[in-house]
Amino acid sequence: MNPIAKLASIAVLAAAGAAAGAQMGNPAKGPAAIPNDQLDPARNLTAATLESSLHKPLPEQYIWTQADAAPSRPQVANGWDSGTRQDLAPHYFRRTFRVSTVPAHATLYMAGPRMAAIFLNGQKVGSYELNLDFPMGIRVYTCDVTHALRQGENALAIEAVRGPNIGNGAANRLSVQQAHGEVLAVMIVPAARGIQAPPLVMSDAQWKATMQPAPSGWQQADFNDASWPSVDDLSGIEGSINLFQWNADAGMYAWPGYDGISPFLAHYPLPAATVSHVYDGVGAIEDAQSLTARSTGGELRVTLPEKHVSRTNAPQVLLDFGREVTGRLELQSDSDQPSEVTVQYGESEAEALMQPYLGVDPVYLPPHGTAYGPKSAFRYAIVRFTGGRDTRFRAIRLDGIAYPVKYEGSFESSDPELNKMWAIGAYTAHLCMQDDVWDAPKRDRGRWMGDLDVSGRTIGDVFGDHFLMRDTLNRLLGPAPVERHVNGIPGYSAFWVMGEKEFYLHTGSIKQLESIHTRLVQLLAYMEKDMNNRNLFSDRTHAWPFVDWSPEMNGYDAQTRMATQFEYEAAFRDGAWLLRVLHDSKNAAWALEEADALKAAAQQYMLDPQGSFGSRWQTNAYAVLSGVAGKDQYAAIWKNSLSNVGHIAYNPYIITPYYNFYVVSAMAKMGHRRAALNWIRQYWGGMVQEGATSFWEGYDPSWYKGKLFHESLQADNMSGFRVSLAHGWSSGVTPWLMAEVLGIQPTAGGFAGVNIRPDLLGLKWAKGTEPTPHGQLGVSIRDKDGYATTVTLPAGIQASVSVPVASPRAQVFVNGKVHQSTPAESGRRAIVVLGGQGTYLITSH
Repeated sequence: MNPIAKLASIAVLAAAGAAAGAQMGNPAKGPAAIPNDQLDPARNLTAATLESSLHKPLPEQYIWTQADAAPSRPQVANGWDSGTRQDLAPHYFRRTFRVSTVPAHATLYMAGPRMAAIFLNGQKVGSYELNLDFPMGIRVYTCDVTHALRQGENALAIEAVRGPNIGNGAANRLSVQQAHGEVLAVMIVPAARGIQAPPLVMSDAQWKATMQPAPSGWQQADFNDASWPSVDDLSGIEGSINLFQWNADAGMYAWPGYDGISPFLAHYPLPAATVSHVYDGVGAIEDAQSLTARSTGGELRVTLPEKHVSRTNAPQVLLDFGREVTGRLELQSDSDQPSEVTVQYGESEAEALMQPYLGVDPVYLPPHGTAYGPKSAFRYAIVRFTGGRDTRFRAIRLDGIAYPVKYEGSFESSDPELNKMWAIGAYTAHLCMQDDVWDAPKRDRGRWMGDLDVSGRTIGDVFGDHFLMRDTLNRLLGPAPVERHVNGIPGYSAFWVMGEKEFYLHTGSIKQLESIHTRLVQLLAYMEKDMNNRNLFSDRTHAWPFVDWSPEMNGYDAQTRMATQFEYEAAFRDGAWLLRVLHDSKNAAWALEEADALKAAAQQYMLDPQGSFGSRWQTNAYAVLSGVAGKDQYAAIWKNSLSNVGHIAYNPYIITPYYNFYVVSAMAKMGHRRAALNWIRQYWGGMVQEGATSFWEGYDPSWYKGKLFHESLQADNMSGFRVSLAHGWSSGVTPWLMAEVLGIQPTAGGFAGVNIRPDLLGLKWAKGTEPTPHGQLGVSIRDKDGYATTVTLPAGIQASVSVPVASPRAQVFVNGKVHQSTPAESGRRAIVVLGGQGTYLITSH
């Protein structure tokens, strides 16, 4: 193709990409136009796509020196800061092995340490030092060792310094040690680079290692290492779910055969929706449109003037998948020669172009092979072609990684915008269902209890999932005895207790309650240590008080202590409820006494002269939700605080979508549901109008809008591209619509009892379903020629349904027959009790 024609084709392609990008969702162009039922590309995964059906865990092990291995029960503080564990001295590793025949190719792979010198039979075969400014923890180093390998006895010797401490919020030994960079994986494969084969030698329990200065000749095959200790053999590199957390293994994609994916997750392929930013650089790109979903055939072909070119001059393409996705970029070569690319991701186009969170490290493709970029969440991926003279690609697409679920819950109304918000919230939570339920699939990729309190409600209402929720709750608390706060945050300990109650209400699992009985009591007792002699929260366990990413809300501040007091009160009250279910009357009475003391202390010491709890939305909202604030205080709280919600052009005290869920829930509890819905339309609806396909970690309607919107988002006491555009704690609009519009709120384990208080809030109609252990519970409401509610109950559920009535004397009809009802809410509603499988049409005249 001549240069003029090539430029013309690129221009046409870019224009088509821009048009399709607007259709799929562009922050500058309004909401994404993807149909709600097509937003989630992983809706219908089958057993054939499960990791357990496609992949067996690799045999290579993570090892380290025994002398500085993490303790079996590390304190959570050590998860974030290694404290005294800042040993930067060399560690020495050795392993002898036999080779019957020297292969034509032998490649060494090594991962874990930040720097290393590698010796094979006394010959130095490689060395490296990582750039610690790069956010990936573990990264893979590769070198050719064919020349140093010999027939018979061989010795592999490594001098290594621990890897970078990327920090995490875990207390699990494997996660802590891996995230601290105190792991080593190594192998020599009898094959060329990038080709998987059974190793000649690998990291395993047979290695020796020491932290003592190594004597002369320690690299040689005949060195006697009998006095060296055996290594600490941690786990197979794919042997534990705890190794796939916190982005610690993000760089392991270059390890041949490494998936790093739990067996219960599934794969799905997704081609790009559009291709743009197609630049030839110093080479040439042909048929870039073959990478899109609309392609009917062809292959991408890239030509370079030499074997390697710099990244800055390399040909490139930008792939847009049309919505936030989680997984890794898959590249399939159709070339007779090896090739190399760099990959960088972005949840926004600006992040991908300007400051990618992960990527840039070269990805090597063997001839006719397949390789992967790092696992993460992204919408955009830039691929730069840096190696290979004339290369062809069968595909460059997403290898999506998802937890298989069914959308058993549903919501639909006369307002398309609310329907889209519900779908986006559901998809946001699904993106976070990975190797357990994470806060976010980009950052932090870890278990956080506060996040789970919101996303867990979404998961329960939409997917009815039990396995992943149970596993996440159990791992968050850890084994007995409980001697720390969940995630090192007092409020998250409180949310763990409340999360267990929510899980029981949705599942009715007595077995789960029995399994956590002892640890529940231990956690409540540990929380009790935080109270001073006035029954006020005072962080006497020296943890990290955190409420929200907002000034004075994530440190030892008065506002943080106040909100944590309310969270504690709710936790002790829910703990008492759970203990009564377990027939533990003694501990239930103690927990209830603690809750009452926390409430009394809050009323005595925390009320302001106006009768509210200051002016901040977070504290007043949780005072209402916890029950610390009585109904007689609602008027003062509304006047002095929550009536301002949605009426401030700029709020210096930012609030995240996380705590905004509690704000709109408190507004509903106080009877201000329409005001709450108005705020939902401004807040979550604002993200939708700015092009969100999943809900963002931080947001305010007043913040900058435009192509660099992502750079202006604030959360985590920072602003910029690190802020996640898919965060489970931001999915609260979905359970809110289920609880406050459909009105579905379980009151007994496994939905044996449920309150249903439907409220159209100005809508013409709404309908939906809720998954329960008994089957789907359905609610449909309409306001046409009179208010009508239809409730579909499976067997085993008793429902108390609150319906609007014209007057206290109005009659209530169920399936056309007069039904006995009880007046409620000052005669504006009537309560009808229903039981037994069937569909019930409730009207009033």
